[in-house]
Amino acid sequence: MSRGYIRNLISFYEEKRERKEQRSDVRNCAYIYSLPRNEFLGNYKISPEMVEYLHEELEDDLSPLNSEGYPADIKILTGLRILVNGHYQRGNGQDQNTSLAPTTVSKYLTQFIDAVNRKLKPKWIVFPGSEEARQEVAGGFRQKFGVPNVIGAIDCTHVSLFPPPGLTKIQYKNRHDYMSINVQLICDADCRILSCNANYPGRVHDQFIFNNSLIKDEMRRLYTNRIGDYFLLGDAGYALEPWLMTPIRNTQVGSPEARYDNWHCRARNTIERTNGYLKGTFRMLGLDRNIHYAPEKASAMIYAACTLYNIMRHFRLPMELVAVPAEPVTLYENNNNNNRRLLEIALSKRHNIVENYF
Repeated sequence: MSRGYIRNLISFYEEKRERKEQRSDVRNCAYIYSLPRNEFLGNYKISPEMVEYLHEELEDDLSPLNSEGYPADIKILTGLRILVNGHYQRGNGQDQNTSLAPTTVSKYLTQFIDAVNRKLKPKWIVFPGSEEARQEVAGGFRQKFGVPNVIGAIDCTHVSLFPPPGLTKIQYKNRHDYMSINVQLICDADCRILSCNANYPGRVHDQFIFNNSLIKDEMRRLYTNRIGDYFLLGDAGYALEPWLMTPIRNTQVGSPEARYDNWHCRARNTIERTNGYLKGTFRMLGLDRNIHYAPEKASAMIYAACTLYNIMRHFRLPMELVAVPAEPVTLYENNNNNNRRLLEIALSKRHNIVENYF
């Protein structure tokens, strides 16, 4: 081994160590919590109080393992900044308040996302599982929209994805001809996310995702056991079922059916606004971004963003609402003879809603 090579190698590691010390000095000089509140909110979209809550909940998972590790606050703010601003790892690492190498940013982003999904997601994204919880959600819809027994509005939204390698990438090309993950969301009347399913590629139809979800199993269980008369609201891309009410097509202006459709549109708009708030606040999921990670990590980022979204609503933090273009609805035609009886029951139920409230 030549002396010149050894000198270059020593010089390389000395520069690496010096750069690490410089980053540490930058962080020490820019103490994050000393920022004015408005500037803190502008940088991270959340308040110092929410950071303190996240620190308290995630400290065991994010605390450094040795004296040279970075504190949990740095990891939290690094992950948050990528999600809310949609910055790439290098740009985020050069932020004067965190100042991390790109590889370190990648590692801490993964740690933060995993910790949020493991510790906080089960607490903050919860579909109503008790009668008290169902009554609370249904009461919110009735208070705002005048019809009882609605326990959620459902829809799917595409989150753009950088084309994954391999033969499976064709599964992620949606009907709009770009790569995505098709994310099923259910929200309550206050735009709080009750359920998120980010496990399916963009090519999969909304109805298929619902058919294979735990939420449909739960709604069917409530119906079969005659627990209440609850239902979800979905657009015409879903099949009409006793537990999922859809619009009525080709109604006459001024008729009860038309008034039902107008009500359905207003009540279901909660999921459209939820999607707009989610993508407007977490720019990583937004209209002008592609998630440059493998589909599995992209799904984990979506779950973490939905969890943090609900926490932000709890802390009453301002959110940015973006207009998400309406996607053409692919009508779902129910041609399965085994479901004809359920369809008849669903038609009768929708007719009763029209008669009683419109």
